Amino acid sequence: MKVVKSEPKKLVHWKCTRGPNEWVGTEVIFQLKWKDEQTFVIFKHANWKEPVEFMHHCSTKWAIFLLSLRDWLERSERRPYPYDVKIHVGD
Repeated sequence: MKVVKSEPKKLVHWKCTRGPNEWVGTEVIFQLKWKDEQTFVIFKHANWKEPVEFMHHCSTKWAIFLLSLRDWLERSERRPYPYDVKIHVGD
C-alpha cells in the first residue's frame, strides 16, 4: 500500500500498488467522524476494475475485521486471524 493521504485523528487513504491482481489500483480509505458522542469509522475499498467474486469476499472480510476492531476497542474482545469468521473454503 502507498499512503495517498494521512491526517491524524481524521483520515488514512491508501492506494494498493502490489498484491492480488484484483487489488492493484484499488484504494482503501478509513475516515473518522465524531457524531453523537462517538467516533464512527467510515470505510471504503474503491476503484475495483470490475465486480469480481473476490471483491465480494474482501468486502465481507473487511466488515469482519472492522467489527473485530470495534469489539477489541470497546470490550477487549477480539477474534484475530486465524480465529476470525471463515466465509470461504480454504480461509
